[in-house]
Amino acid sequence: MDSNEAVLLSELSADKNSALVESDAVNSILQLVTRLTGMRFAGIAKFTEKHWIVCSVFDPTHLGIETGNILEIEITLCSELRRNPKALFISNISSDARYSERSVVKRYGLESYAGAPIFLPNGQLYGALCALDSRPILFEDPDLEGTLVLFADLIGCIFSFNITEKLRQLL
Repeated sequence: MDSNEAVLLSELSADKNSALVESDAVNSILQLVTRLTGMRFAGIAKFTEKHWIVCSVFDPTHLGIETGNILEIEITLCSELRRNPKALFISNISSDARYSERSVVKRYGLESYAGAPIFLPNGQLYGALCALDSRPILFEDPDLEGTLVLFADLIGCIFSFNITEKLRQLL
C-alpha cells in the first residue's frame, strides 16, 4: 500500500468503510465464522487510535451491534488485539475478571468472544474479525484459531484490493 492508499484508508468515514467491505465474499465469510464458532454474531471492525468502527455484520439474532456503530476502542474486547495481535478466544466472559467489567460486555450481554486481527497485505493492522454471543461457547476445535486467522487474512486481502480499486476510480 502506498501513501495515497494509506491516506484514503485513514480518511474513510464509517459509511465509506461499510461500503468498502460490503461484498458477497465478506458476508459469506461472516456467515461461515458463525457456523464454525457456533456463535450467533460475526462482524468486522476497523481500528483507529480511539475508536472501534463497525464495518460489516452478520447478526440474525439482532444482538444490537450494527454497521456504522462507533465505540471507544478501549471498552471493546477487540482492543486486546491491538496490544497483542493474535487470535483471542474467551469462552465464558463473566468468569474472567480481565473482561467481565467492560461496559461493552454489559451493554450487549456478551458471554463469549472469538477474534482475530485483520492485517492488510503490507502488514498494517486494519481491525478485527470477531464473533460474539450471549451464551458461553466452548471452543473445542483445535483448527478453529487457524481458520479464523485465515479468514481475517482473506478479509485483509479483499480490503486491500477494494482500497486500490477505489483509488483508481478517484484518479
